[in-house]
Amino acid sequence: MFNNEWQTRWAEPSDLPVLLALFERVFGHAMPLEMWQWKYRFASSPGVVCVHKGDIIAFNGGMPRKALVKGHPCSIVQMGDVMVDPAHRGILTRRGPFYRVVQAFFAEQVGIDRPYRYAFGFPHARHARLGKTLKLYCATDRIDEAHWPARVIRRFRSTATPIQAHHASVVDALWADMVKGLGACAVAVRDWSWLSHRYLDVPERGYLCWLIKERITQRALGVCVVRQHTADTVELLDIIAPLRAMPEVVKCTQHIISRLGAKHLSAWLTPSVAQHLTDTQPQLTSTEVVVPGSQVNGLTQGMEVAECWWLMGGDTDFR
Repeated sequence: MFNNEWQTRWAEPSDLPVLLALFERVFGHAMPLEMWQWKYRFASSPGVVCVHKGDIIAFNGGMPRKALVKGHPCSIVQMGDVMVDPAHRGILTRRGPFYRVVQAFFAEQVGIDRPYRYAFGFPHARHARLGKTLKLYCATDRIDEAHWPARVIRRFRSTATPIQAHHASVVDALWADMVKGLGACAVAVRDWSWLSHRYLDVPERGYLCWLIKERITQRALGVCVVRQHTADTVELLDIIAPLRAMPEVVKCTQHIISRLGAKHLSAWLTPSVAQHLTDTQPQLTSTEVVVPGSQVNGLTQGMEVAECWWLMGGDTDFR
């Protein structure tokens, strides 16, 4: 039976200071106000809260994304911050605050005839198993990690130019060409509007976005987005390119990071992405990160996107 002292509702603007304090208690570091506002910029409410004796003790957030699922446009939602106050974490049942905030969000927002057809996220396997046990999540895909060495390419056939606003139409054209080959996938939109929000407008992140062109013809091949974590290691967060050009974009990225003095390139990706990069000879390793969906409004419906997600590190909100 539900504890009537624990109630769920949608977060309101006045809850923001409390949610930021909850974030710090849960994760051990502060969330800057600007980052929170950027993350939930497109949501009418950032998510569902659980209230106990007047105090917010849990939160489940969601960030809208436009997507193409097996060639059809639809709205999906990325699972955001899932937070339970440490004092209430031990209640891992259908009475508990974790269950309540996730179930309330999915029940109202995700499924057929709901605002979002599908949900996706990037929890660790342990968290995902809990959600599956409580019949909140269903297992839809996995995240692997690819590794490449940096390398200088002699007689380099491509050039790299930092992305600027006047490249908007070029990015949109590359995205339009890219989706022609993704008819079997579930892929979140990667047009100029998304790229500028995710990588150029985000506060306090050092992303590098390059437009890759053929050196002689100056024909655009694709876009790569990277983030340098250490002097030696760079992460490839996103690629926007026709599928035929993706290996060349990765090779160009290997060349670029060698010029930055780095030695290693890595990327989070689903198997749907990895299969188009085999020509680059990545070393693939498994991670503890999985891609769950919602089964609250039907397991069969949630599993419609099983093993067909096209996701990279840039689809997260934290990489």
